[in-house]
Amino acid sequence: MDTITLSQARITGTQINYLFICTRKLWLFSHHIEMEHTSDYVAMGELLHEESFAREKKDIQIDDMIRIDFIDKDGVLHDVKSSQTMELAHSTQLLYYLYVLKQKGLPNRIGVINYPRQRRKTEVELTSEKEKEVESAIKNVTEIVSLPIPPKAEFNKLCKTCSYMELCWS
Repeated sequence: MDTITLSQARITGTQINYLFICTRKLWLFSHHIEMEHTSDYVAMGELLHEESFAREKKDIQIDDMIRIDFIDKDGVLHDVKSSQTMELAHSTQLLYYLYVLKQKGLPNRIGVINYPRQRRKTEVELTSEKEKEVESAIKNVTEIVSLPIPPKAEFNKLCKTCSYMELCWS
């Protein structure tokens, strides 16, 4: 990154994820308006996370920025998700984890998104092209979070199950 370092930006994997889901949700979450604790979908996702891959060491936290679900014996990062609906958000979040580790001198290049309910997994690789995409995402998150007010609500199909729905649409 050119003008701002990762440690200065303090961007979390969740923020990268929300960038691709809803910029309003990103802004609200980043300004400590957190509604996830009220969501049954979030609770189900946490349960799926706990029950999947029970033998793996889970929840590796790094600098309060990223939380890796687990790393397998080959050093591959794994992220467990409940649905493929937001696959771009999921893959960019995992690429961000790989990017952060690379910045810290741990050059893992491969990650896997596990969708246990669908019995499917998707592999992502941090290439130089993907690094540029991650850097662009970091810049976009920083710009959105620095706005004085949240972006205007824009309805999409994910709003129906979003924990912020009442806040945006009531």
